[in-house]
Amino acid sequence: MGNKVVGIILAVCSGLFIGVSFVFKKKGLLDATAQSNGVAGEGYAFLRNWTWWLGMSLMIIGEIANFVAYAFTEALLVTPLGALSVVVAAIGSSIFLKERLSFIGKVGCFLCILGAIIIVLNAPEQTAVSTIQEMKHYVLSKVFIPYAIIIILIALFLTFWVGPRYGKTNVFVYISICSIIGGISVVCTQGFGASVVSAISGVPDQWNNWFLWVLFIFVVCTLLVEILFLNKALNIFNTSIVTPIYFTYFTTMTMVSSAVLFQGFNGTATSIITVILGFLCIVAGVVLLQVSLAAQNKSDSQMLKAELDDVQDVLHTAVDDDTLNPGPASIRGALSSTPTPDFVISAGFYS
Repeated sequence: MGNKVVGIILAVCSGLFIGVSFVFKKKGLLDATAQSNGVAGEGYAFLRNWTWWLGMSLMIIGEIANFVAYAFTEALLVTPLGALSVVVAAIGSSIFLKERLSFIGKVGCFLCILGAIIIVLNAPEQTAVSTIQEMKHYVLSKVFIPYAIIIILIALFLTFWVGPRYGKTNVFVYISICSIIGGISVVCTQGFGASVVSAISGVPDQWNNWFLWVLFIFVVCTLLVEILFLNKALNIFNTSIVTPIYFTYFTTMTMVSSAVLFQGFNGTATSIITVILGFLCIVAGVVLLQVSLAAQNKSDSQMLKAELDDVQDVLHTAVDDDTLNPGPASIRGALSSTPTPDFVISAGFYS
């Protein structure tokens, strides 16, 4: 079994585990609230509920699988498959929690699955690193270093000048920071993970190479930056707005960073265009799913007849419920925990 197949299996399993984990955690929360006669979202009775802990355990397993997947295959494949967890959570909630999944939501699920299949079957063979020496060669190239410097300068400009002025009114400000930083973070995670796997397999001169630990520190620091600014966006704007924008932006920047690091894609024009179409298919599915989740009190006929302005109103006025909606937390493994009163509910390593 090739590394690419192993990576795809791990990425798909990660989506399944993370998606199912939200169903178990929601079930545990509901049971704990009912048993303690408490108010939803308050108290910590769920910490004594085994169903909630099962969900949390599944999420941790899923996050680990997501991280390891980057060590075996390209970020171009792993990152878009993160949307599968949103699909699994939506379908699982519909079946086991009896929560409504509208026709639009079902179409969204179908598009996400279709897009994932298209990407898996047509992804070009990108140059993948297997040792820290190879990763060092690519990172220190004359192409990637200027690119990384430009990205960091843009992030600093957005953080210290644009953010204080427009961060609370424009959803793109904080999402831009965590997405552009996330793009280079993911490709570095891929190199770090591959090097660790090689070291465990007995390849010499991995653990004692200084660049491995520089890469590790960089990955940790960029993850912290992503957590900070994604949570800022989630605190200000509705999850149903943040999720599709973040998924599209973050995945696009991951593709760009991968192309810059490995100096292009080793594939035909047809395969690359097909992958882009598959990605756009997933984007459409994620958008429809988020609209469906935000409009739980709207009938299918009402949503189908709605104008664009009506859909925007639904997204802006929807009540955030991260216990139901994985949101951005399901897209980027090892990254998120929304700092709400019940932050533990939606925390993975997260993304």
